[in-house]
Amino acid sequence: KMAAEGLCRPMPRLLCLALSAGFIRFCQAATCPGSFHVAGLGKLELIPTGWNRPGATYVDVNQDKKLVAEMGSRAYFAERCNAGHYDNNDYIAMKLLGKTMKFTTDISAAECGCNAAFYLTNLRQNTHPSECHDYYCDANNVCGQSCAEIDIMEASKRAWHSTLHTKRDHAGQGAGYGGGDGWNGPRDWLSWQYGPGGDCIDTSKPFDVSVSFPVDGQGILHAMDVKLTQTGKSCPLSLRVAQYPGMADLTRALQDGMTPILSYWSSSEMLWMDGKGPDGKGPCWKDTPSACGRHISAWNFSVETIGGSKKDHSHIPNKGQAHQDSVSQKSEKREPPTCPGNFNMDGYGNVSLVPFGWKAADAAKVEMLPKGHRITPHKGSRVYFADRCNAGRYNNTHYLAVKLLGKKVSYTVDLAGAGCGCNVAMYLTSMRWNEDPSECGDYYCDANSVCGEACTEIGIMEANDRAWHSTLHTAYDHSGLTAGYGGGFGWNGPRDWTSKEYAPGSECIDTSKPFQVTASFPTDPSGKLAAMEVVLSQGDKDCNVNLRIANYIGVEELSKALARGMTPTISYWTWDKMFWLDGPGTDGKGPCWKDRPDQCGETVKLSDFKN
Repeated sequence: KMAAEGLCRPMPRLLCLALSAGFIRFCQAATCPGSFHVAGLGKLELIPTGWNRPGATYVDVNQDKKLVAEMGSRAYFAERCNAGHYDNNDYIAMKLLGKTMKFTTDISAAECGCNAAFYLTNLRQNTHPSECHDYYCDANNVCGQSCAEIDIMEASKRAWHSTLHTKRDHAGQGAGYGGGDGWNGPRDWLSWQYGPGGDCIDTSKPFDVSVSFPVDGQGILHAMDVKLTQTGKSCPLSLRVAQYPGMADLTRALQDGMTPILSYWSSSEMLWMDGKGPDGKGPCWKDTPSACGRHISAWNFSVETIGGSKKDHSHIPNKGQAHQDSVSQKSEKREPPTCPGNFNMDGYGNVSLVPFGWKAADAAKVEMLPKGHRITPHKGSRVYFADRCNAGRYNNTHYLAVKLLGKKVSYTVDLAGAGCGCNVAMYLTSMRWNEDPSECGDYYCDANSVCGEACTEIGIMEANDRAWHSTLHTAYDHSGLTAGYGGGFGWNGPRDWTSKEYAPGSECIDTSKPFQVTASFPTDPSGKLAAMEVVLSQGDKDCNVNLRIANYIGVEELSKALARGMTPTISYWTWDKMFWLDGPGTDGKGPCWKDRPDQCGETVKLSDFKN
């Protein structure tokens, strides 16, 4: 058989007929699978592994321009294809640092024991043909050559892994769902969310994948953010791989350019990806590669700068979109634009309020009650601190630029009535310096690009009477670095304190009554932000509640934003999926087992602002 197959190798461009061991074998000429389009880049070619290996299976480009990977196949994205001849210079070096890549995939045939993989390696830079003779390299030295590897997707219809690897880090650092054979794999979501018939991603049908590579203020890779969405489903699944020791190496790899690879393979030892684990929460008790379907597919590829086009909201995390929906959909009669009023902020002076919604038909109100004393946001409202208010007209130069580096801000808040499913937010963004009116028409920007514009954001408070989050975000860091109490559903949110210390009637902060908030931004000896420190106190209580967020990778960007000046913003919104803020978590120590936005009070109150 081997001798007969060897006859085919000198004739890769011909159809040959060989007789071997009593049977007829056909050897097909080497061909290029075809071209396809990547939005934002243009036309690309596909190069399969296996031209030099008789009997190899291939990845094909079908008539609908879908990439169809047969079982046992692997193929590389390329600028050109020369059938039968491998050259590392033909592979594309896709520069994805600070970019988002998107595609649609159908892995419905991939059962337990199957692996549908889409990943990046530095093939273009590898000048050694490798043992596979096609210049293949990865972090596991599969063909005898090692290079950096970023696994966007290693998945089946029951499990999903996304993993970062430096050149020789075989295991890497990952996130997703599934795996474990004597240990537990990642549990960023669960089988009821991801799987055949899943509530969020039904893997028996095609779904969309988005992967982003945001950078910090120094231009270093901050994280890999992956988001899965599906038409007709309202709960996208997200994961983040951050704090990886090899970020500097991967930054260089992404800057040099990496080659996307699609493969489909199987094994009876795939429990590292899809096993049950000791906790029993993984998807598969046994791997059965014989049950793997013939092929998987991927299509609709695109590449864009993080944030995307102005009309594309698919990159926005679900909580950000829910926030904007909440402040944009208040069923009240439209009134002529008015300015809510002014107040005195100790240490700064007179401050005007500019509300979101002058250009929205159904915006909720923010009031000063009594006049000049207490800010009273209604449900679904958002308001910005400004030097002046010109009713009906937005101007970014009117917003405050409060310089808080090395300083502090304090205020009093009354969250009574804002329970599970409510979110009262007091935060800072770089709106003053955003010259694009944004899709909201009011120059709003934040780290979630809610209105299509991204900027630095510091969440001093996202809270209700049961939960509290404080978060640092660079402009494109959707999740940020958080501390506080509450949240989690399939994971655990921050647990810096408990419900004994923060809740209605609690020992330290009785949230049924007003309490005081102080946020400080101390600097290190070099003058950069050292941390955000938040203290909650209450006049008749002798125990404060504290948190500190330090060692954030984006400190350079935050330092510059705070030194230049940021705009305080207040919002009040509701959602029936606020578990990221107030959920019980897997440890059961979070505060809320159900979100009830219908029970959120109509207003909350903030007052006594000091700078």
